[in-house]
Amino acid sequence: MNKGLNHLQSLIGQPIGNHQCYALSAEYAGIMDGPGMGAMTKYDINHQIGNVWSAAEIGSAYDWTLYGWHVIVEPTYEQLVTGAIINWKLGARVSEDMLAPRTFGHTGVIKSLLNHQFQTYEQNAELGEIVVEYNRNFFDSSQISSICIPPDFEKGVINIE
Repeated sequence: MNKGLNHLQSLIGQPIGNHQCYALSAEYAGIMDGPGMGAMTKYDINHQIGNVWSAAEIGSAYDWTLYGWHVIVEPTYEQLVTGAIINWKLGARVSEDMLAPRTFGHTGVIKSLLNHQFQTYEQNAELGEIVVEYNRNFFDSSQISSICIPPDFEKGVINIE
C-alpha cells in the first residue's frame, strides 16, 4: 500500500515529468496502478473522460473506477485519506502563502493527517518545481475539488513531523 508514498519520498528535492504539480500526481497514479495521466511521465494518458489539462479536474478527467479508485467531491476533513491525490480548485487557498493558479488549480498527494492538518507531497508549489513535503491546514471543503483514493488505502492518523 505504501509503494506510491515511498516512491514520492525517494524523489524529494527532484523534479518529476514536466515539473508541474500535475506530474507528481501522474507519477503517483501510475505507480499505484491508476490511470495514466501523462505530464511527461512514463505513464501516457489513458481512460480520459474529461479535461486533462486542469489539476482541479483530475477527479473527473479519468475513469478512476476502472482501476478500483474512489473519488470524493468537495471532501470534508474527516473524508481525507492518507494516500489520496488531493485536487484544489481554481484559485483555491492551498496555504496562507499560496493560492492555486486560476487557470489550472493545484494537486498533490496526502502523506499524513493530524489535528485538522495534513502533510502532502507536492511539486511546483511554494518551493519551486521539485518534490517537497508540505504541512497544510484544512481551510474548508469549498477549496478542494476532489480527492482520488487508491484501492486498499484506509484512513489512518500518522504524526506530522
